[in-house]
Amino acid sequence: MFLTEQIRQWSYPKEFRIPPSMMEHELLLKLEKLVQTYTDAIAHEAKEQSTRPTLSSREIKLFADIGTGIWRLRKNMQQPNTSDKPMQGMERVYRHLMSIWDAMTQAGVQIRDHTGEVLPEGGVYSLDKIAHQPTPGITREKVLETVRPSVFYKEQMIQMGQVIIGIPIEKENKSYDNQ
Repeated sequence: MFLTEQIRQWSYPKEFRIPPSMMEHELLLKLEKLVQTYTDAIAHEAKEQSTRPTLSSREIKLFADIGTGIWRLRKNMQQPNTSDKPMQGMERVYRHLMSIWDAMTQAGVQIRDHTGEVLPEGGVYSLDKIAHQPTPGITREKVLETVRPSVFYKEQMIQMGQVIIGIPIEKENKSYDNQ
């Protein structure tokens, strides 16, 4: 018996009503539980969104610009092929720069350099690929250089990274053969 039929039963005197079967009763309980779970999930998501700090587009641009600026400074102050060693004579300034980097991180801003990352085959990757460069010695697409880092605020991307992608030479040759 469907819900509309049950409602219709209420229009009859109690002694003439047909009770719902046990199976229908169990289905109704499951349906009620499903609806309750769904409404709880919606309420939880709404509560989470209301407590998440929101930024204006001006603040988003400011965070992205500051993040890009300190990333470029850090990159130019580091010894080549190292991840944390400042160039000679830059140690003091580098420490100040890293304190700004840490303050940005504590504020929820993550700055991500993609150089050296191997891209997933056939996968979607949130990067602005500004150039492809045939590169010997690699078997999969790889980020050769990050031109602009990705910047995230509270795990939400506010600036997409720009990268130069290295592609295997064999792949380059195959693409010419297909033309």
